[in-house]
Amino acid sequence: MMCITVDAASVAELRRVIVSTCGDLMVYMRIKPVEHASKMKFWLCLSKSSVDAVIGNIMRVLPQAEFGRITPMPQA
Repeated sequence: MMCITVDAASVAELRRVIVSTCGDLMVYMRIKPVEHASKMKFWLCLSKSSVDAVIGNIMRVLPQAEFGRITPMPQA
């Protein structure tokens, strides 16, 4: 699980980067507005193998993105 915060104007670009990088490796993506909708928070559930590629591509395309903690998903 990974948390990323971006400006509301960058939502479409972030979604594009995530989908193009992860493809079928993404389990789910949740988006929630924060700070009076000036920013959006994304929670991504990804395969462990795709985390480095996603972070690298997001940093390249959206250097203002704020990355939160990456935590493993509990085993069901």
